[in-house]
Amino acid sequence: MATALVIEDDDDIRRLLEVVLSQAGYTVAAAATGTEGLEALGALAPDLLLVDVGLPDIEGYDVVRQARSQMSGHIVMLSARSQEADVQLGLEAGADEYLTKPFRPRQLRAQLTEIVGRPADGTPR
Repeated sequence: MATALVIEDDDDIRRLLEVVLSQAGYTVAAAATGTEGLEALGALAPDLLLVDVGLPDIEGYDVVRQARSQMSGHIVMLSARSQEADVQLGLEAGADEYLTKPFRPRQLRAQLTEIVGRPADGTPR
């Protein structure tokens, strides 16, 4: 079974993402800070990583940069920040995709299915 790691500081959104990913067939682990997430990343080697941009301790972009060097799976940034500059920063940091909040769970699940069907190399398609 595939593994997903969610790094999101908002409890409600984190729980919702856990449910969406579980329904999509993932074993899910979650962290509320970038530091906790990076520690979990080393132990889990997830197939899919979802990272919020606005974390309380480390910018999500920095988490993605560090994660990309440690994993070969897919990385998706999820943020309320929707400016083109934010999207570009996320992709340049190594994310495979940058999705914006708010999201609809069913639509997010479909987007994630499409994303994991691509090569995980940090290059958006």
